[in-house]
Amino acid sequence: LADMSHAAGKEAMMFLGDQWIGTEPYKDGFDELGLDAVVGSIGDGTTTRMIADIPGVKYTEGRFLPYFFPDTFYEGNDPSIEGLDNWRKARRAILRSPISRMGYGGYLSLAAKFPKFVDTVTHIADEFRDIHDRTNDVAAEGELNVAILNSWGRMRSWMAFTVAHALPNKQTYSYYGILESLSGMRVNVRFVSFDDILEHGVDPDVDVIINGGPVDTAFTGGDVWANPKLVETLRAWVRDGGALVGVGEPSSLPRFQAGRFFQLADVLGVDEERFQTLSVDKYFPPVTPEHFITTDVPVDPAARGAWERAGYRAPLSGCGGGQGIAPLGGIDFGEAVANTYPVSEDVTLLRADNGQVQLAANEYGKGRGVYISGLPYSAANARLLERALFWASHKEDRYAAWSSSNPECEVAHFPGQGLYCVVNNTDQPQTTTVTLADGSSETFDLQPSGIAWRND
Repeated sequence: LADMSHAAGKEAMMFLGDQWIGTEPYKDGFDELGLDAVVGSIGDGTTTRMIADIPGVKYTEGRFLPYFFPDTFYEGNDPSIEGLDNWRKARRAILRSPISRMGYGGYLSLAAKFPKFVDTVTHIADEFRDIHDRTNDVAAEGELNVAILNSWGRMRSWMAFTVAHALPNKQTYSYYGILESLSGMRVNVRFVSFDDILEHGVDPDVDVIINGGPVDTAFTGGDVWANPKLVETLRAWVRDGGALVGVGEPSSLPRFQAGRFFQLADVLGVDEERFQTLSVDKYFPPVTPEHFITTDVPVDPAARGAWERAGYRAPLSGCGGGQGIAPLGGIDFGEAVANTYPVSEDVTLLRADNGQVQLAANEYGKGRGVYISGLPYSAANARLLERALFWASHKEDRYAAWSSSNPECEVAHFPGQGLYCVVNNTDQPQTTTVTLADGSSETFDLQPSGIAWRND
């Protein structure tokens, strides 16, 4: 088909969606198909990156929502609400990995009946052009190199945890937020497989590795963790200064081995009781309310007061206990992971519920580990993950520069253009203070969905 298109003097563009088995864009050989471009429907930041990062084509295009169909364009509805919501999600990802073109799909005759929507699309298109004009199609600076470790690696870049188009289900929504958060975060993201690690080790420029998902899945690896070489390689890498963030049941082996369920429990500082070690004492240190990772997390005053009165300490033996009182508010840890516990009294417990760990930090040799029980997407959750990545990689001193005081707003820095921008990712006015590289700061009052540009 590509050859026929070229023979007719046309470009060959593939639509990414519906059915594309055999033409997976991150598989080896995709560039040999001869396609000129890929276009795909954009539902959020993750699907934007899935399209924008495709190698081996001249350009990529995003098909924004809503489609001009009767399910959205009907009397009494305001399609511009969905249009702006979709643009806000896509924009934060576009700033990190530009797409070349944008478009919409459906029946123009329907859209023409909604002049407010037409005006909204005009505004979005103008803003899209303005971003390209200002940045010269260059991605914003990433300050950390983050690797997502799973069974697929690069072959399924930005596709893990996606059941349908930008739609996780009950079993994956606790993990999909990892990708959605990273899609617009000030980090460089790559996807690596367990085979990559076993064959080549960890690339020297990787700052943090993330492994997340339920047990016995391609997300976490399943039986691959029975291979001692994998465990040894990652354990040695962290001990020498690397960083591992685990979400859900990371490094879990379906069967109990070496006294652990999480094979890297010593790195993460957390394991899960699988009824093999019920008679072994469990450590449950007091929750630490103040930590770099949780600095920007909104605190529920009522919860903090109750926590202080209770002293929040679960029993040192057994897996249960605890008052279920958490000093942090605004964080959604998704589906609970039952029976998790700190593996030593030296683990820094940051969040717990009913004697189960939701957030913990651990020093491991020269490196660090962080455990999070789940991470659906929200601005607060994205900020929590961002701070966890900087802390785990010992880059806390680099966090302030180009940061936003308001988690609902994000900063994208383009040093080659001498510019930075601040985006409001909500439909409400927001105020934020941005810290610059020299330590100075500037406060922005942003309109709903607003964006502001400044020279750096």
